[in-house]
This record gives sequence, structure tokens and C-alpha cells, in this order.
Amino acid sequence: MLLMDGVGWSRMVERTEAYFDDHKVVEDLGRRALRGGIVSLVMQYGNGALQLVGAIILARLLTPEDFGLVAIFIVVTSFAPMLIDFGLGEATAQRSRITPGQISSLFWFSTAGGVIVAVVSAAFGPLIASIFHDPRLGPITLCASVTFAFLGVSSQHMALLRRTMQFGAIARIQVSSTFVGVVVAVAMASYGYGYWALVLRPIASALCVVIGSWFLCSWKPGLPVFDSEVKSMMRFGLHVVGFSVAYNIAKAVDRIGLGLFYRPDVVGYYQNATVLYEYSILLVIGQAQAVGTPSLSKLRSDPVALRQKYEAALSVLAFFLMPIAAILSVTAQDITVLLLGEKWHVAGSLLSIVAARGIFQVVEGSQAWLHLSLGRPDRWQNWGVVTLGVQLMAVVAGLSFGPTGVAAATVLVALLIAIPSVVYAGGSIGIDAALVIRAVGPQLVGAIGILAAGWGLQIAILSDFQSLIRIPLSVAFCTFLYLLIVAGVFGLTGPIKLVGSVARDLMRTR
Repeated sequence: MLLMDGVGWSRMVERTEAYFDDHKVVEDLGRRALRGGIVSLVMQYGNGALQLVGAIILARLLTPEDFGLVAIFIVVTSFAPMLIDFGLGEATAQRSRITPGQISSLFWFSTAGGVIVAVVSAAFGPLIASIFHDPRLGPITLCASVTFAFLGVSSQHMALLRRTMQFGAIARIQVSSTFVGVVVAVAMASYGYGYWALVLRPIASALCVVIGSWFLCSWKPGLPVFDSEVKSMMRFGLHVVGFSVAYNIAKAVDRIGLGLFYRPDVVGYYQNATVLYEYSILLVIGQAQAVGTPSLSKLRSDPVALRQKYEAALSVLAFFLMPIAAILSVTAQDITVLLLGEKWHVAGSLLSIVAARGIFQVVEGSQAWLHLSLGRPDRWQNWGVVTLGVQLMAVVAGLSFGPTGVAAATVLVALLIAIPSVVYAGGSIGIDAALVIRAVGPQLVGAIGILAAGWGLQIAILSDFQSLIRIPLSVAFCTFLYLLIVAGVFGLTGPIKLVGSVARDLMRTR
């Protein structure tokens, strides 16, 4: 028994030490990153599917007003999680060398930040209720603020899992937490608790993330060490959180504006359209950042290799994600009504516009890989401020045209800032507009082509078909046309071969 205990202890120590190994360049880094990314994305799509199932059930049990009320709290406090983590999770993931004492310091800082943000958020509940002229927002804010305290406790454990590229473990945590949150929300909605089901869902999920991250990450916090490296990581985190706050406010400003000038049900329609978009498109972009940052960080000392790996990764991501965004735009109305019910047809019309944003956000989202892997979060922060300014002007211009005008404005912003965001991020290592166009040009032409052709098909031929027939016909037509353009005309088949090769590797490994 003692021997087994000793062996178990030794293995636990080895696992813990792996979190603090120095970043090193390995020969198969690209394949390892892609393999981890594929596994993670598959599980993330499973997670997205689970969330979608929850959204479908809740949309049929609750009203657009219920969703609108909770959406107002979510968008107003959307920057709060960034203040909790303070960018220290990204600092941990990309740092070349870290020690247990330094991570302990960051852990206690994040934990304290979570508690402080939760208390401050709860205190602002009456003010939020007053601004949006709805007293129900006060109790909602008070209860939902508990989530922030949980986020601080799990931040560094999740960062260590990212640092060691354990993307499968991260995905398991996220899927499990989503499942628990959905079960809690559906049960409460079924018993008539209304919008409180949406309030308690993220609380239950955040608690599960704490439990899962502490279970799968063997590191445990100890006494903090405040040395020069910790101070450097906190400065790094300060710039990351600067971008994150600005960017998340920019993402939320559309719903904040709608909440100030329109009824809660209008916000509810827009929120569910945005949620469907996030489950299908932003989910992948966010996961690509989680995979790309620690992978490219290992190449910081070799700018040429970093540039090449970035171009290849962007090409693969655009190959698969741009057409998904276009197809979602074409089929948005049918999919939304089919999943959520006829009462959500307005959300379907909005999703058809919002989904087109994903074609360009594939490029814009990749800027994070460069800023963080190059150790320049200060420039990332600067770009976040630019994004916020442009988004704010666009939303103000679109508000007079209602939610449709706001949705169209966000698509225009995504188009305008896509290439400039990457050129600004990677200019120091020779990444320019020509490289971006070379990486995504055929995919962009193909996606825009099937967007136009798909809508033409819907209007001219499929308008009288039932949705269950119209959806698969549209998907098949758009997929065939995309492959014809990208693979047939431009001869771009590399991403298919690469993903197929990695998939075969995974099957052999298993």
C-alpha cells in the first residue's frame, strides 16, 4: 500500500512539474497543435451542440422578454470576467518559463479579483435597474454576480491546462459544465421560474468548471512569490485585459444600445440570434485562439517559422469556417424557426445578417495569435480601443433602423477591420495584407460566392419548399459550389489533405 502510494505520489509530482516546463520548439509542433485543435474543436462543437439543445428547449419554455432581461445583465457586465482573470491566464499560457510560486501569486490575485468583482457587480444592481427602467434587473444582478467569484478560482488551473496543450481536458470540463447548467436551467424553466432559469444556468456551469479544473489539473496553489517575473506577467496581463474589456464592450454595445431604446423582447430576439452565431462561429474562433497562442508562442525566437505557421493555420481555419458562416446566413431563417419555434422568426431574420460577420471575423480573430505569441499585448490593447470606437459609431448609426440596422452595421465593421487588424498585429515579422490575401483569398471568394448564390437559390427556386427540404438542399448546393470554386478553380486542397492526415493519425493513436 505504501509502495503504491509512493508511486502515485511520484506520478502526481511528474504531472505537476510538466506545467512548469520551459516552452521549447519541437519538430512536429504544427501537427501537434493541429491534432490538439481538431480534438478540441470536435469536443467544442459537441459542447456547442449541447448548448444549442439547451437553447432550443429554453426558447420553447420561456419568452423573448425573459431572454432580453438576462441579456441586458450579461452584456452590461460582459467585461467583468476580464477584470477577474486580468489577462493572467494568457500570461501563464504564453510565458516561456514559470514557477509554482509565481502561479500561486497569480492564483490568489485572480481569486481576490473574482470576489471583488462579484461584490461590486451586486452593488450596482439597483443602478442597472434604474438605467434600463426595469426593477427586475436588481435581483437578477445580485444573484448572477456569484458567477464571477467562481471564475477567479478556476482561472489559473485552466491556464495551466492550456499551457501544456491539454485541450481535450479543457473541452471535457466545458462540456460537463454546460450539461449541468442546461439541466438546471431546463428544470427551473419547466417548474415555471421564468427568467431565473437563465440566471442560475451560468452559476451552475461556473461551479462545475471550478470542480473540473481542480480535479484535472494536479497543481495546487501555495504561498505567493512576488518577484520581478510576477510583476512582468501582471504588466502583460494588464494590456491583455485592456484589450479584452474594450473588445467585449464593443461586442456588447449593440445589445446595450437596443436595451436603452427598445423593449426587452427586441433585445431577446437579437440576443438569441447572436447566441446561435456564437455557438456555430465564434466558438471555433475562440478555441482557435486557445490553441494558437501557446503553439505559436514556442516560435517567438524564429519569426520566419512563426509567420509560416500562422499563414498555414489561418488558411486551414478560413477554409472550413468561412463557408460555414455563409451557409448559416443562407439557412438562418429556416434553422431558427425549426429549432426555436415560430415565435422566434424575427431572430432568424437577424441571424441571416449577423452570420455574414463570421466570414470576416475568421481573419480578425487571428490577430490574438500574433499579439500574444509575440509578447505584445500592449498593441493588442491599442487595437481593442480602435475596435470599440469603430463599433460604437456603427451601432449609433444603425440604431435608428432598429435591430436590423444594428446587425448590418456590425457586419460592415467586421469587413472594414479584418485585414488591418492582422497587419497591425504582425507587421513586425513581415505579415502584410498580401500574406493575408494569399492565405484566405480563395476561401473568401468562395464564401462570398455561395452567400450570393445561396440567397439567389432561396428566393428564385426554393421559396415554396418546406424548411426541412430547403435546408439540406441549400447546404448541399452551397457546399458543392464552394468546393468547385476553392478546390476546382483555385486548386486549394491542402487543408482537406492536412486535416485528413491528422484525423488518420488520431485514429491510429486511439
